[in-house]
Amino acid sequence: MGIWRKQKKVLTAFGIFLVLMYLCTLISRAVYASKLPQVTVDAPRRMALDHTVEAEGIVHQGREYAVTALTGLRVRTVYANVGDHVEPETLLFDLDLEDLQEKIGDKELEIKKLQLQIAAMEQNKSLDIQKQQMESSRAQEDYSRTEEKSEEALTRAREDLEKAEDAYEDHKEHPVEMTSSEERQTQQKVYDAWVQKETELKEALEDAKKACEAAEETVKRLEAEKKVSSEETDQNITAGDTDISAEAGEPDSAADESEKEDPEWKAAQEAALEAKGRLEAAEAVYDAHLKEKVEKPDYSEEDAEKSAWNSKKESLKDEIESAERAVEDAERAQSDAILEEERKVEDAGMTANADSSLAVGRLELSALQKELAAYKKVQDASGQVYPEAEGIVTRIQVSPGERVGDGAAFVYADLSSPMQFQVSLTKEQKKYVNQGDTVNLALGGSSAEELKVDYVAENEMNPELYDARVFLPDGVGTIGQSGKFRVEAQSEIFSCCIPVNALHIDSNQRSFVYIVSERSGILGTELIAEQVYVKVLDQNGSFAAVEEGVIDQETELILSSTEELEDRDVVRYKE
Repeated sequence: MGIWRKQKKVLTAFGIFLVLMYLCTLISRAVYASKLPQVTVDAPRRMALDHTVEAEGIVHQGREYAVTALTGLRVRTVYANVGDHVEPETLLFDLDLEDLQEKIGDKELEIKKLQLQIAAMEQNKSLDIQKQQMESSRAQEDYSRTEEKSEEALTRAREDLEKAEDAYEDHKEHPVEMTSSEERQTQQKVYDAWVQKETELKEALEDAKKACEAAEETVKRLEAEKKVSSEETDQNITAGDTDISAEAGEPDSAADESEKEDPEWKAAQEAALEAKGRLEAAEAVYDAHLKEKVEKPDYSEEDAEKSAWNSKKESLKDEIESAERAVEDAERAQSDAILEEERKVEDAGMTANADSSLAVGRLELSALQKELAAYKKVQDASGQVYPEAEGIVTRIQVSPGERVGDGAAFVYADLSSPMQFQVSLTKEQKKYVNQGDTVNLALGGSSAEELKVDYVAENEMNPELYDARVFLPDGVGTIGQSGKFRVEAQSEIFSCCIPVNALHIDSNQRSFVYIVSERSGILGTELIAEQVYVKVLDQNGSFAAVEEGVIDQETELILSSTEELEDRDVVRYKE
């Protein structure tokens, strides 16, 4: 029980501590929140922006007239001033008549000189025409003569070509008779066969001679051997008895007979006789072959005649080619000569070099005569200058004693033509003013009228400005009257438009807004002012259109704050 009571007391004390902590937290948060800046918020919206352009301008004359006078004349007296009301009977200024008379005399002298120069140029031109006609006639004669000569040369060249072609054809019709190649081959074969047989027979004859000589040598050798043997036998007989020699005399003849009948010698004799017979037969055959000698074919004379015929043919062909070239040369020479003469005829027939001096002189004479007539017209008017219609002088460009310059001497506004209101616009204003737009225009103390913008263009003197003009109805406005120009225009619809007081500019001229976002803090979730840069697309006095993406229609924009804000400052909604 004691332990339980003790635990209960601890739990009670802890609960009281928690309650006290919670109360302290609430008090702290309340104190913290009371010191935070209070902000008002709004959300971007989809809308179009209204623009109003207001500017002040002045009424100008609608149409101006220029009064001119001849340049270079001296002004004697100026009678009108800027702003004067003038009529056709109002004398504006007059000119010095003595100076005018000098101008007239100078012009008459210039005209006389120019007339003399023109007369001389006309005479020279006539002489040039005659000279040109003569040159043209001579060129035509030269052309005819050249054409005739070149035609004769071409005719002769063509005749030479025809003769060369005839000679060539005649030569081709009388060719040299030639042995055919087949006949030549046959005769050559007969001759070659005879030569080959001669060679064979000659070799056989040589062989027979050698065989005969060998057989005769054999017989001679055998006879020599027998002779030596007989001499030895005779010496033996001489050394014995005479009787024996006598008795042996008969046996010698018998021995000779036996020797003659020696088989070897006999065979040699027969062989020699047979070899001699073969030799005689070979000689007879060889002599008979020589008697039937075949001459070697010789076509050199025939070939020489053919070569001479071919040479003459080529020579005649060369003559034809030379004649053809001569014809071509003659044709080319004729063409060149005729072309050259034609060009000479054309050159002679061409007009002379363009010379505008005579025409220029006549134009100058005409201009001088017109100037003289203008001077005399001024002289007839006694040098006095009047306006053509009623108006108000707006500009004077002449002074007494000075000469009239180029351009208008007097300029006056036409009071009968409608006036026009002119105003200058800045580039920003020009965005909302275009030609054809409706404009509310109030002149002086009169009420505003709805008119159309008739003209809008960049100012020539200042490119940063634009000139807008409104043509006024007849009878409305006077020159120099002030007026107020007002144009109301609506932009396209933008999907993200914010109030102007939510838009801020930093030191670098960049646009930004503060939006409400959340973050976690020590006391829980907090609201902070987050700085976000935006791109402004359009803007008027109340709203600004910004590029969508960074912010959208769900974004809470901070419109105002009880304190000056900085990025990431903690804020709370205004109660």
